Amino acid sequence: MTLVGGGRAARVVLMVLVVVLLAPSSSCRPPAPEPLQPVKIGTVASTSGALGTFGTALQKAVRLAVEQVNAAGGVFDGRPLELVVEDSGSNPTQAASAAQALLAEGVAAIVGPETSGQAASVVEVLAPSQVPMVSCCATSAELSANNAPSSGFFFRTAPSDALQGKALAFLAERGIAEAGLNFAACPQAAVFVRPDSYGEGFRDVFCANYAGTDTCAAQKIVATGTFASADPSQADVDGAATSFAQAIASGADFEQQLCIVFVTFGFEGARLVGQLERQLPAGLAYHYLTGDGAQESAFLRELANAPSTVRARLIGTVPFHAESPAYDQFENAFVARHGEPPGAYAAQAFDALFVSALAVTHARSTAGVDVRNALFTVSGREGGVRFEDGNFFGEIAARILDGDAVDYVGPSGELTFSDVGDVQGDYVVWQVEDRAGALAFVDKVPLAVATFNPQ
Repeated sequence: MTLVGGGRAARVVLMVLVVVLLAPSSSCRPPAPEPLQPVKIGTVASTSGALGTFGTALQKAVRLAVEQVNAAGGVFDGRPLELVVEDSGSNPTQAASAAQALLAEGVAAIVGPETSGQAASVVEVLAPSQVPMVSCCATSAELSANNAPSSGFFFRTAPSDALQGKALAFLAERGIAEAGLNFAACPQAAVFVRPDSYGEGFRDVFCANYAGTDTCAAQKIVATGTFASADPSQADVDGAATSFAQAIASGADFEQQLCIVFVTFGFEGARLVGQLERQLPAGLAYHYLTGDGAQESAFLRELANAPSTVRARLIGTVPFHAESPAYDQFENAFVARHGEPPGAYAAQAFDALFVSALAVTHARSTAGVDVRNALFTVSGREGGVRFEDGNFFGEIAARILDGDAVDYVGPSGELTFSDVGDVQGDYVVWQVEDRAGALAFVDKVPLAVATFNPQ
């Protein structure tokens, strides 16, 4: 009988002991680690609208940079990078709304947008919130002119139109007769631009350097023109071409060579010169000069519908990538990932994301002011270990986290940001090779353009 009672008591004691022994064992287990929260970088991209083809192509380069950052272990503390994409619709108003949406996502920085008009709208949203933006392709000189020295939030990886406008003025004033080209110097010019900050800013720089006045009110400027609207659906390209052709016919000196300078985007620019070619009077000696906005696939597709004589008369300028191991590695990685070579501004788009990720790593923070300050540092403004051979993100990040200063030089070239977020860069002259729409980069604009002054 006592065995039954004793057995029950023993079982009770055993249960208590087990509970007592197990409880401390459970409490000593370390808690499961919290998953690392990703660092978000946003991009305002023209994935629809007039620049949809161009913007979508650039996103391939941006995503390649994100993949390389994450393959190297992410940014500070091993946090993965998350890309948040908002479509601008190729429209400044929608671009501003896209920026607001990205701020609501808590992004540390924004890459893009592609055009100066969109960039100006986005800066107005980001500056009060103190979030930096790095654009690959917004080139208006006005953007950096309005940027507070060393404390602004606008950066770009392509050179300003303060340089490109000067390059076009150089070509118009001096002509070019090398690398298979034979374009005569122009004592007179006609200028057609988009009615936005890109076109008007470019026009002012060109006229200041070619004619000595940024208003284009000079004897050397025989005609000016613009679209009815910056919105492609309301631009009335054909009507604008007719008015511009008439102004040229009445203002030009038929005894002198004429440069017709047009600053537009893809489709509209090709449509414009096609209509001009059909309407300009016989006996006028002229050729066309254009800038980077025309250097995209939509321009080439529409140019196939223009008279074939346009291609022989046309040259343009565009910022060029570095000729370096860094570009070679980028190009190889791009082709391996996407099965096609990178297009115009792809290297600049890659660098916009890559340098932003380096800045987050250096700052060890996602606070906008910290990232802004770090953008100056990792781009080499303060010197440091130079990385120019296409180094992996992890290699550069390791030096940053060890406390070393770094100077990142990417596939687009030198990226040392000035006080107002500008970079220096090379321009090349391009022309259309054949009716199929292939482009050929035929020569670099001579370095003398940097000190060029109108005669």
